[in-house]
Amino acid sequence: MKRTVFILVAIAAALVSCDKIESDKPLEESAVRSDSLFYSGTLLANASSGDCTTPDMKVSINLTFKSDSVSISLFKAKLAQRMPAMDIVIPNITMKKEADVTLLTSVRAVPLAMGNEFPAYTVTGFNGRINGDSLNFSLSFGSTPTSFNGKIIK
Repeated sequence: MKRTVFILVAIAAALVSCDKIESDKPLEESAVRSDSLFYSGTLLANASSGDCTTPDMKVSINLTFKSDSVSISLFKAKLAQRMPAMDIVIPNITMKKEADVTLLTSVRAVPLAMGNEFPAYTVTGFNGRINGDSLNFSLSFGSTPTSFNGKIIK
């Protein structure tokens, strides 16, 4: 009998602890939300060893709401002919909405690839724009001028 009462008390305690916790703040204020926009296009890197084009490359712009910066992920990008394709993340890109265009800028950012920072390929002079369904940007990865032109994936 004592064992049955103990089990019933334990179940009641478990049910009480599972009650939904209410917050006075709406979701937008109590949590940071994020989303991504995906584009497909062509990446052109003007490497010292020759131009390297990555056609049909996927790019995502990773938005964090309540922030004026984004990160941009380049999937299977190549910056030189002999370089293996790799995923590259460019953090801390400033995003600013002006009329019908969204401007993307960064003076300097250290990109991430394969879980590590790549200071030898520090991004400088990042300038881009989202206009309708189009994404265009230019930058330098180290000493390699690079550009991307693409359209949103729907």
